[in-house]
Amino acid sequence: MTLPEVTPQATGAATLPIRPVRVSERQGRCYFPKQEPWNRHRPIKVIVTGAGIGGIASAVLISHKVKNATIRVYDRHSKVVPSHVYPLELSFEPNLDWSEYYPKGAEIQQYYERIVAKYGLTDNISLQHEVLKAQWLSSESQWEVEVRNLITRETIVDRADFFINSQGRISEPRYPSIQGLHDTFKGRVIHTARWPKDFDHTGKCVAVIGNGASGQQLIPNIINDVEHIDHFVRSKTWVAPVYTGDLFSAQAGQPGGPKYSDEERKRFHEDPATYLEHRRKLELSFHQSHKGVDVIGSEANENLRKKITDVMLERLGGDEEWLARVLPDYAPGCKRLTPGPGYLESLKNPKLDYITEGISHVTETGVVTNDGKAHEVDAIIMATGFSNGFTPLFPIIGKDGVSLREKWAPEGEIGYPETYLGVMAPGYPNYFSILQAQGNARGTTAPRQIEITVTFIAKCIRKIQSQSYVSLDPRQNAVDDFNDIVNSFFDNSVTHDKCTSWFKQGAGASRMLIWWPGTLHHCADILRDPRWEDFDFKRAHRARHNRFEYFGNGTTVRDAVGGDEQLTNYLKVVGDIDLARYHEEWEE
Repeated sequence: MTLPEVTPQATGAATLPIRPVRVSERQGRCYFPKQEPWNRHRPIKVIVTGAGIGGIASAVLISHKVKNATIRVYDRHSKVVPSHVYPLELSFEPNLDWSEYYPKGAEIQQYYERIVAKYGLTDNISLQHEVLKAQWLSSESQWEVEVRNLITRETIVDRADFFINSQGRISEPRYPSIQGLHDTFKGRVIHTARWPKDFDHTGKCVAVIGNGASGQQLIPNIINDVEHIDHFVRSKTWVAPVYTGDLFSAQAGQPGGPKYSDEERKRFHEDPATYLEHRRKLELSFHQSHKGVDVIGSEANENLRKKITDVMLERLGGDEEWLARVLPDYAPGCKRLTPGPGYLESLKNPKLDYITEGISHVTETGVVTNDGKAHEVDAIIMATGFSNGFTPLFPIIGKDGVSLREKWAPEGEIGYPETYLGVMAPGYPNYFSILQAQGNARGTTAPRQIEITVTFIAKCIRKIQSQSYVSLDPRQNAVDDFNDIVNSFFDNSVTHDKCTSWFKQGAGASRMLIWWPGTLHHCADILRDPRWEDFDFKRAHRARHNRFEYFGNGTTVRDAVGGDEQLTNYLKVVGDIDLARYHEEWEE
């Protein structure tokens, strides 16, 4: 349809040129605004799997950063945060009453239980509920999650707009393939991650297989009570004085490090600046510890090698022969450094045999090594770490109907965990992961990285929640570019040395899995402003003809129901205006 031209002469108006007004040929698709105000906090639901630090932090932060969100957390354990978690607190919930620098698991668990209760999330967490499968329903733009109640054995189906996988990297115990271990041995077979309450090691002869962090922590704690330990060691490992940087060193008689006195805790409560300074010193030790140390053959790495070697020799009482038996031939940092207070000292205890001969098989009464020697034991304790936690522990099925676990398996279509910025995966809309591949930046702790990651996730959720979208999905070309950066970044890293480590895909110069290609501040700045151009967005059905359908009737919910302060919240007290953030926090 064409309207007649309107001329100045016809209206008596001034003689200014006026463009003809024409009705669009798309008039039949004209969009008429809804009668409701724009609500940028439309109701959404989030399912989180895992109630460890990542799951709890996700629930707390999203409940505050995303309004009108229903959150459900599923975890297969009977309590939140298993005791092997990293012993540091969340920055937004400082604890002024830690008993020591490296508190025991029970104290850490109590801390996180208090956080859950404080933020009113107890009813949001379903314990003893195991996630079996998650599948993206393209037609409904939702995740369908199958969950088994481990008490009733009933399987339920839950749905959500967003799915966050916080399964943890070290949550599934790994048992090596040893003939006879599970079907022949008549004694107890125990994994350090699943320590049974009814097991009493006192007076027993035990085999301890593995010398990683778990083995190093276990042996000093049981050696005084057992009759004998046969310690089976496959590879050598660096036993560092501290976790990282200039933290206090844990000693054999004080594995928890220095204890906080009543006076120190009192000062923390009475003077917040004192505690802030204390926390700052701890955090700085992480920021400064990695500088130059990660480069293979660098002066900083060689200095670290000498420092750790001197400490190991000291803990072995100056015994050069013993040092040669335990000293690794790869660069420190190739695999995780472990302090192991009391471990090296325990190796020289007459109650312990240090065995490097490979294991052939297990009999009814003990372990037989490749040289044919039988080692009779009452129990076999596996300190053998965890299965690859960089791939999902259960099927997560995306748009193409294929499980992410299958794609990422070494023999799979991709062959490694291919992430977008360590948080998302292409083809799996509205799916996020916590501390998965490339999920850790250098110079920080796990809790700090979790907080940064969840903040990014909250921004993605708000983008979908507030506009005419139902999902976002990282584009494959953006994912490819990110992974190219990761591959080249670690070319000269100590992790490419000849050790085998869960930090990477396999032995030697294999793909890095754990690290972000940069520092904490680098990662935080990258994630601060999401690159929306890297995503494919799916519009809601009602918005297919007009992306701005969410405009509604031209008002907001705040206009309709906001009080005086809400309607004028852009006004600040004199002196409280931060121009760098001015008008960036215009919230309801």
